Amino acid sequence: MSGLRSQLPLLLIGLAIEAAWCWIRGLGPLQTQIPWFWAALLPAFAAYLAAAWWIWRRPAGPLWPMLVLALLFRLTLLVSEPSLSDDVYRYVWDGRVQLAHINPYLYAPEAPEVTHLRDGLYAGINHKEVSTIYPPLAQLFFLLVCSLHPSLLAMKGALVLVELALVLLLVRILRQRGEDTRRVLLYAWNPLPVIEVAGSGHLDVLAVFLLLLALYWLEAGRRLPAVWAGAAALLAKFLPALALPLFWRRLRGQRRLLWWLLLLVGLGFFPYAGAGKQLFAGLQAYLLKWRFNDAFFSLCYQLLKDPALGQDEAALHQAKLLCAALLGLVVLWACWRGSDLYRATFAILGAYLLLTPTLHPWYLMWVLPFFVLFPVPAWLFLSSAIFLAYNVLSVYSSTGLWEERPWVLWAEFLPFYLLLLGLPLYRFLKRRTG
Repeated sequence: MSGLRSQLPLLLIGLAIEAAWCWIRGLGPLQTQIPWFWAALLPAFAAYLAAAWWIWRRPAGPLWPMLVLALLFRLTLLVSEPSLSDDVYRYVWDGRVQLAHINPYLYAPEAPEVTHLRDGLYAGINHKEVSTIYPPLAQLFFLLVCSLHPSLLAMKGALVLVELALVLLLVRILRQRGEDTRRVLLYAWNPLPVIEVAGSGHLDVLAVFLLLLALYWLEAGRRLPAVWAGAAALLAKFLPALALPLFWRRLRGQRRLLWWLLLLVGLGFFPYAGAGKQLFAGLQAYLLKWRFNDAFFSLCYQLLKDPALGQDEAALHQAKLLCAALLGLVVLWACWRGSDLYRATFAILGAYLLLTPTLHPWYLMWVLPFFVLFPVPAWLFLSSAIFLAYNVLSVYSSTGLWEERPWVLWAEFLPFYLLLLGLPLYRFLKRRTG
């Protein structure tokens, strides 16, 4: 009990964060309340930083009160309607399509072949003209959830359960590395995953969990389970493919196991192979057409484009090739110099997020778990500032136009890069002069 009393300030900070979630839930549809949403997030992030400072400065205490509060945060937003993103509507749609024994890769939601499946959730689906982009394990997840209850709440609830498993895995990883397990607070209390998983119900948490599980087993020397988890992560989202070179390096002497990984991925696609070339049609549309919140990519494009053209497709293609080449260099560097598997993966995923043409706020879910090991100030800042990107919803709700404002990119990324590049430079100069 005395240990719990010593953590009273931390618990009070947690209750202050919970008050912010209650405020946000009471706002209703957030796309029309973006300024108030930001106003509620500001004290939540301030309290989060105060909690992070507390565990960093104070002696060890009990872990379970932090986990209970983290669960309370998520339950508060779980019952709210998703209003910052409509991806979860597509998840439920894909699950219902499969329940009707139809391959979800074959038809876009607006196709006449699936008209009979339309219900009250159909209106919430975005890009109805595009077939699904989600890989086979994601589709299996959608099917399993919808076989229990085809609803937004059930889908979000299942993803929250996955996230709770991720939090427990992070505790295991901290123990594996001899770190204070209370550092899991750096993920569990960060407002971004609370909003993007419990509030909006984003699938990324499933793939992130599987990727972290693969890394955990790889570090523990359990190579075959690591390969299974790696294959599952790739079948949930394609992004973990960037970590495959790290697996290649770590599986020295047992690289034949990578063939098992490729075989498992192939088997995962087999049940949906009847879709033929439609299997990757949705993904192709995403890669070719989507752009959002792209600071570095936008800079590359502006430098390469013809000023006389409104939309320079050649420059877009060149910018994508340039960013892909830069990402490839980061992957090679991480494989060559990255003795720490977690740090190398963090570097690769972080580079992808900075170079991608599309950076939605929930994409930061890919690097957030690494905060418990590497609390880089620049990324901590971006995990809060990236909510400014939702300004586009405020513009859309008032004007009907999907328009990004230049000030948003400046506000997000200028301080980020100053912290990312400036702090190491300051430390280097301080060592040189000290």
